[in-house]
Amino acid sequence: MVSSFPFYSLLSVTFSAALLSLGALSSSAHAAVAATSASAIYAASCEFSAVEAASASAALGQTVIIPKGRCDWGAKQLTLPAGVAIKGAGRDLTVLRRTAAVPVNTYLVKFDCWNGKRASFSDMTLEGAMVERSEDRGLGLVNGCVDFKVWNAKFTKFTFAGIEVRGAARQRGVIYKSQFIDNYNPALRNLGYGVAVFGDGTWPALELGTANAVFVEENYMSGNRHHITSNNGARYVFRYNTAIANDKTKDFPLVDAHGLSSAPKGTRSWEVYNNAFSANLSSGRVYAGVGMRGGDGIISKNSFSTNIARPIVLQLEYDTICGSSYMQDQIRSAYAWSNVNGAVTSLCPLSIAQNRDYFLIAKSNYKPYNYPHPLRTK
Repeated sequence: MVSSFPFYSLLSVTFSAALLSLGALSSSAHAAVAATSASAIYAASCEFSAVEAASASAALGQTVIIPKGRCDWGAKQLTLPAGVAIKGAGRDLTVLRRTAAVPVNTYLVKFDCWNGKRASFSDMTLEGAMVERSEDRGLGLVNGCVDFKVWNAKFTKFTFAGIEVRGAARQRGVIYKSQFIDNYNPALRNLGYGVAVFGDGTWPALELGTANAVFVEENYMSGNRHHITSNNGARYVFRYNTAIANDKTKDFPLVDAHGLSSAPKGTRSWEVYNNAFSANLSSGRVYAGVGMRGGDGIISKNSFSTNIARPIVLQLEYDTICGSSYMQDQIRSAYAWSNVNGAVTSLCPLSIAQNRDYFLIAKSNYKPYNYPHPLRTK
């Protein structure tokens, strides 16, 4: 969280320097930027025009600071190059809202990582419009973001996803200590993810326990259709999260990975461990805790509440092909062990067989990647 002291001291102590810096900006930007320093650009408010002006004047390596407030961004999208960080006054203090329908692939905030620099986002809430026929997204990390960081943030009420990571096979980074709440529109019964990870369609060699994945760790996630989903060669690690289903989402697995479907490739790999899976229901049980439709990986040391009917489900992308020969990108090397209430169910034993395609033992020589993630600053 950003305290008020640096903001006001910067206004008073470096007022002359700020005027010189602001002199190079347009008149509209002049009004929208409160102050600058070597490391930061202070937006005058959380209104879109102010944040856009501050972002336009930021150089690589600087952080755009957004003050506290609750601001309506309508259908607008803020696009930033990687290398410029964006930071609010605190997760519950700076709230940026989407209130209008938007075209497909529109984000509230989008980082374009074509330049190979690091994207950084923290200390604010992004809130979707939850409008039918609008697949709004919160934060976009696109074009192969490497070593990105997202923390102390909240993503809620987005029809498609709170965060979407999309791009090259080597995309990697960490999303931590954030909240993903109610990113699902029950009127659609489709879409609705906390985090969605999509690769570029390549199929690298399987490597588990390395930095080469999107890490989602120590987050609180509730009421999303899937707390995480993936496709098209994606690789992710889901660990140390609190993952909760509710009455609206109980028909779907809390954690998901696609096999071969609409994308050129299915999910490449997943590592799911040390999570607490539970459900807050008025009646019935959750369909599944972890539901994998493709890819390979490990599921270990998770806990599942007893109102989750199938803790771990392994299946094909399409149940109608059960019994056929191996399908491209289906599960071929899955390991599950030391899960509390963690029974494993194969919905097609002919195609996904125990001791051939999945194993109820620890994977030999597997070692989790460093925890906490080395990129974390808090």
